[in-house]
Amino acid sequence: MFAIDCHDHVYNRRIAPLAVQSVGQFYGVDMNCTGVSDELIKISQTSPIKKFVINAVALSPSPVKKLNDFIAKECAAHPEFTGLGTLHPDMNRPEDEIERIISLGLKGIKLHPDSQNFDMDCKNAMKIYEKLQGRLPVLMHCGDHRFDRSHPSRLAKILDTFPDLTVVAAHFGGWSIFDEAVPFVKDRKCYMDISSSFPFIGKEKVHKLICLYGAERLMFGSDFPMWDPVKEYRNFIELPLTTEQQELILWKNAAKVFNIEFDPKNYK
Repeated sequence: MFAIDCHDHVYNRRIAPLAVQSVGQFYGVDMNCTGVSDELIKISQTSPIKKFVINAVALSPSPVKKLNDFIAKECAAHPEFTGLGTLHPDMNRPEDEIERIISLGLKGIKLHPDSQNFDMDCKNAMKIYEKLQGRLPVLMHCGDHRFDRSHPSRLAKILDTFPDLTVVAAHFGGWSIFDEAVPFVKDRKCYMDISSSFPFIGKEKVHKLICLYGAERLMFGSDFPMWDPVKEYRNFIELPLTTEQQELILWKNAAKVFNIEFDPKNYK
């Protein structure tokens, strides 16, 4: 069954080795992928994963525009890619960059409160969500047992405040605190991706979370280059799910949320 990978970080070839090393150190994992677009293109040619939602996170306000230009350029060069823009709560006039992101053809925003060093529900971030609701979806890193910045309780506040904001809460809404996230996201209106879950909680627990939240809310994602998308796909496809559940998670939800043209009949 064909798939869209909704969670992929892509780096400029010049800085990719250092960026991949830095991410590996931050999360304490061995990074076996390069983090450059060529690797994803090869995967699209040799595996059932045919499209990728790519992003690059700005760790400070200064590189925001440059990174958005980079992602837009990658998408223009590769029809396999759908791009998400980056913003930073400390930047001046984020509303102007939101308009530019839309003009670049990017389909959403990626935010990572822990890496970007801001509380998910801080005043400046809340102003950004207000501007985004009803316009662009947000793929939001959620959860880390070491930090409070991206705690799912903060996500709950955001969802309650902005009911028209489309959020994809990464990592089942709470990386490394998967169970702790449940009461904050189970009955609230948001999507979630399943990225960076198999290596930490295993297939049985992933299946239980899928059953708990419902396939209609979930998306397949690998968190490349942390993990090999093909291995993550194989882990997913081995779960005891119905064809309808697989289709929703592997491509239908991502295609709807990120406005991706995707017809499995076009692939062999």
